[in-house]
Amino acid sequence: MAQVTVSVGSVSAVTADDGSYTLGEIPPSASVLLSFAKSGMVPQSRGTAALAGSGASTVINVPMLPVAVTESFDPLVAHDIVVPGSTAMVRLRANSLRRADGSAPTGPATARVTPIAPASDINVMPGNYLAATDGASAPLESFGALDASFVDADGAPLNLAAGVDATVRIAPSSRSDSLPPSVPLFHYNTSMGLWVQEGSATLQGTAPSQYYEGTVAHFTTWNADQIYNTVRINGCVQNSAGERVGGALVATEGKSYTGMASALTNANGEFSVQVKRASSAFVIANTATEVSNAPTVSVGGEDMTLGSCLELTRSAVSVKLTWGTRPLDLDSHTLGANASEHVYYVDKGSLAAAPFIGLDVDDQSSFGPEVTTFAKLARNRTYRFYVDNYSETFDPGQTGSPARIEVSNRGAQTVFTPPAGETSSTYVWHVFDLTTDASCNATVVPVQQFLAGPPAPVNTDDSAQYCN
Repeated sequence: MAQVTVSVGSVSAVTADDGSYTLGEIPPSASVLLSFAKSGMVPQSRGTAALAGSGASTVINVPMLPVAVTESFDPLVAHDIVVPGSTAMVRLRANSLRRADGSAPTGPATARVTPIAPASDINVMPGNYLAATDGASAPLESFGALDASFVDADGAPLNLAAGVDATVRIAPSSRSDSLPPSVPLFHYNTSMGLWVQEGSATLQGTAPSQYYEGTVAHFTTWNADQIYNTVRINGCVQNSAGERVGGALVATEGKSYTGMASALTNANGEFSVQVKRASSAFVIANTATEVSNAPTVSVGGEDMTLGSCLELTRSAVSVKLTWGTRPLDLDSHTLGANASEHVYYVDKGSLAAAPFIGLDVDDQSSFGPEVTTFAKLARNRTYRFYVDNYSETFDPGQTGSPARIEVSNRGAQTVFTPPAGETSSTYVWHVFDLTTDASCNATVVPVQQFLAGPPAPVNTDDSAQYCN
């Protein structure tokens, strides 16, 4: 996305046509908070890992959501802002909005309201899933969120008058098997980069038209969350030569809950990262130019240690598939560098030997994620990646789910969502091809087609030559 303003304090940059940006001259710090803004989009925010050393760098990629509803109305009259196709809503009392100086709005007001669904894409949520606690922070599990903002006819920001509340309805979005009957409400503090608890919301309605409803005293991004009890996953990170890597970012992402956490490896490549107690999650490490395998881990009530180090791959290519509640089962498929190589739920491949491609897990119960990692690439070959609607259900299909593919290629991220053309007979989404040159540099080539069956492999022999 071009023309996004990215800022840290007084330092800012504007994204190029391909969405890329670079922020330099950042003072060394334990962490810095980035803000992302563009007209018509929901503001984003993300805290980095430590940038304590001179010359340190990190890669921060974020998705941005378009504003779902932009609606003008008379602020002197009670009004509901309803999001079509969602249970999300904001209910305003009559004459409840004020400018920052306490004065009444000029002319009609304009509302911008957007539901946020983190179960399908955990990265759409502002911040780092951390709640402010007494002098510290704690990890959060989300059940859905809502961003709401208002301006008057002069463009002046509006918020609720002192002593006046409004009602919000948040559409549930969770990877959990069940929704709690009530949850705390948290609002996002843009200066701290943390979520602050304020009030609560109760689950109402009948599935699939449920919502969390609560009252708020001001408008910002509101999140139906709960702080969870944690255990730790301990382990180490090494490169392909078996050398430990310090300063790598290790992240966990819930598979049975909607949350994430991160930590940096120490000088010996060791890490200790939080995860929700009695849950399943995947864990992955990356640097600015490399990415590791992504094992799925099930934890109980005690800390656990991984049996082997996460290994950073020189190819630094990974593919992440996520989707919604339905279809229940979407499958990742990769056609490898040799004609006989097909990595999917029957054969999850290997990172240590050909095809040097590994699928972490076959998720059969909604959401994913499924992560495919490339340890090595072959010279002058074409890899193919597609998604199979194994459930063969279309209420909704992949387009309405919505399915999402994130490709990381040496720090550059490409995101795919389903194109037009899905029907009840086209259950295969051919997402992209990955082509390599003589030095194994990879190029992502979008295909974006729905097919009635799997695409044919391009490579016709089994003599692939891999780069070390």
